Amino acid sequence: MESSFRERCDILELFNEGKSTEGFLCVSAPMVRYSKLEFRRLLRKHGVQLRFTPMIIADSFTRSEKARQNEFTTAGDDIPVIAQFAAKDAKEFVNAAQLVYPYVDGVDLNCGCPQSWAISKGYGCGLLKNPELVKDMISTARRTLSEKLSVSVKIRLLQHASSKTTVEFARQLEMCGATFLSLHGRTMWQKTSEPLNVEAIRDVKDALNIPLIANGSVKSWDEACTLHNQTGADGIMVARALLSNPSLFNPKYYNSAITPMECIQDWLDIAVQAGDNLQFLTFHHHLTFMWGPHLKRKQRLEFNSLTTKEEIFNFFEDNYNLKPNTQFIEESYPPYVNCTYDHVQPEILDINNAEDTTTSSSSWNSNTNGKFFNEFSEELNADDDCDLGSSFFAEM
Repeated sequence: MESSFRERCDILELFNEGKSTEGFLCVSAPMVRYSKLEFRRLLRKHGVQLRFTPMIIADSFTRSEKARQNEFTTAGDDIPVIAQFAAKDAKEFVNAAQLVYPYVDGVDLNCGCPQSWAISKGYGCGLLKNPELVKDMISTARRTLSEKLSVSVKIRLLQHASSKTTVEFARQLEMCGATFLSLHGRTMWQKTSEPLNVEAIRDVKDALNIPLIANGSVKSWDEACTLHNQTGADGIMVARALLSNPSLFNPKYYNSAITPMECIQDWLDIAVQAGDNLQFLTFHHHLTFMWGPHLKRKQRLEFNSLTTKEEIFNFFEDNYNLKPNTQFIEESYPPYVNCTYDHVQPEILDINNAEDTTTSSSSWNSNTNGKFFNEFSEELNADDDCDLGSSFFAEM
């Protein structure tokens, strides 16, 4: 079934023709809670060429209409977008991929999430313990799905000291039909404070005929260029640094150390256009990532106490003379698509085995702060003048 509301992007053609002037594709990582449609729109405006959804639990997406509505939204301008799924067998992955097929340009299997809750359930890095299963999932997806849909995998290094096993695994995934791979240059056991294994990324890149996206530790445009030059990677993927500065890949702001006010203005405009589709907590968190470190203590305390979007709009108008652009709202982005999923009837064998993305883990619950925000707040709290306040840690 082809999409009825937009053309599909050829991901391989994007790699071949859509690279930046520096020779690599600018990619935003799948970020739990945060890389949703509204933020993808902001990133698209500021130079990100390939965008992922947050990681979605495939089995829940297949079984639950509520999960589908909560975890995936799109619109006609959401191109290109790749839906990333957490799955632990081929049927789960293919079922979810078939359902989302009309609305995305590719599907991605998460084999890189190092969080303990994901590993304990057999997701993310837990799959790296069973390479044969991963290969079966990719080969089954490639046999089942249209060639027009990209099928990719995000992985980590299998060993710290040697790239040999990761190189062999990557080659096998290529033979199974993967369109491209994304590689985080650390093992599942390494912390983000440990150095990235640049040499291993380069070894994997040199061994493949399909594109490789390099991921890890990039905090600026210069660091993105350096990682590309060191590895030859076809794309550079960024996560946390794009939360802090969505214009990182925007040529207009290559030398900017902080989020430009243009980004703040764009985010306010997008929030008004999104209406109830953008939850307050998500809206608030993004502004905290982007602008929180630049607020004086008095302003920060005031900002932390805000509880409605209207209060946030007033805060930025009072302090920075910024307010949503009424002309933009009148010329808004294409409307949200009413995604329907009756084009396929997945075969579900065990109805009692479903994961519930809203209750199965506090790490997944969209009403809690989650890993990205908690780590960010810890960094700010290292400075007494950067206290985010307790309001950010209350469940909403």
